[in-house]
Amino acid sequence: MKKSMTIVLISLVTAFLVAQSPDPVVLSYQRNFIRASISTKIELLNDASRITTVNMTPLYTDSISFVLTNYPVLGIDAQLLEIASVSAQKAAQYKDPSINESLKRLFTGVNETRVRVACIQALSSLAKGKQTDIAFLEKWFSDSIDASVSGKGGDVKVLAICADALGKLSSPSSFPVLFRAATSSLDSSIVQASSVSLNSISEGYTDNILAIIRDKGIKEMYAAFSFSAKKENLANTDKGKIAEAAFTRAITIQSSGTDAGLQASLVTESMASLSNLKWSGASAAVVRYFYRVQSEYKSDVSGIDQLIPVINCMGSMATTEAAQALSIYLGLLNSEAEQKKAYNEQILLAVIRALGELGDKTAFDYLLYVGYLDYPESVKQASRDALARLQW
Repeated sequence: MKKSMTIVLISLVTAFLVAQSPDPVVLSYQRNFIRASISTKIELLNDASRITTVNMTPLYTDSISFVLTNYPVLGIDAQLLEIASVSAQKAAQYKDPSINESLKRLFTGVNETRVRVACIQALSSLAKGKQTDIAFLEKWFSDSIDASVSGKGGDVKVLAICADALGKLSSPSSFPVLFRAATSSLDSSIVQASSVSLNSISEGYTDNILAIIRDKGIKEMYAAFSFSAKKENLANTDKGKIAEAAFTRAITIQSSGTDAGLQASLVTESMASLSNLKWSGASAAVVRYFYRVQSEYKSDVSGIDQLIPVINCMGSMATTEAAQALSIYLGLLNSEAEQKKAYNEQILLAVIRALGELGDKTAFDYLLYVGYLDYPESVKQASRDALARLQW
């Protein structure tokens, strides 16, 4: 019995040692790497990358250690830097994250564009779901943005590549720093890469956008809404929530100068989004805005170009409160036409068509009365069409 147990234990220990032993192919390359001249080392690393049946990551870990050991002496030696960049590039193909710490040390230890780009590109495929590695890139990116904005310079190419990598890694934690870069005055390549990467993030995206709209200034609000409008895979429910939040806040805040222009654009664009989505959740806010613009139009503060879009938006709300507000307004327009013989055909048509789209029977009497007034045939025909669409 004891003899059998001994045999089993020996077998287990042997199996463990075999499992821990380096692969003979890897070991052979590691030995040759140590013996080789610096130029031959480069050839050996490229040659090893052709082996796809064996994980050659330990070899590239060794070659990175070689670079870090000799960099203080050799500095920007062309062949040493070639070993560094080749090591990072070739290691990525084995999808083994055990090399990530070495890549981060290489990135930090060798401040050279080609090497840093290779390290980031390798991490972009090896650090997926690994928050420690992602946090490393986020911190470097954030610190580099701060330095660039303060005029201390920065490597534009590496910054753009880092922004791209954060997009590929798609961690929700990267949203704040990517948004900051995407809305900064940095080089256009960095801004563009950050914008694309920002919209590559899915988890927590809507919550982050809504938080900016709720808490930040008009510039950040407008940027956040604009990014969300360009995100193709964003669900309509999320687009509706964002458009409603942007519209509701944009019609309430006070701004001046350039900000006033952005505010007007945000109102217009978010309202257009609400119309396209037929987002009835924003009905109350849209109706309130309609009353305000209606009053401003009557006082010559706002023009027809502000009034008609909100009328059109109300027609997409599919709510009784929108139908009632427009019906009352049509009643006022009818009264003015009857008493003062004055009317604006564009506004009349917009109101009538919106009421037809709503289909609420509240509008029946007001639409019917249009036919008895001295309106052009285009208005009367629109009224008849709207009456035919009312739901009973």
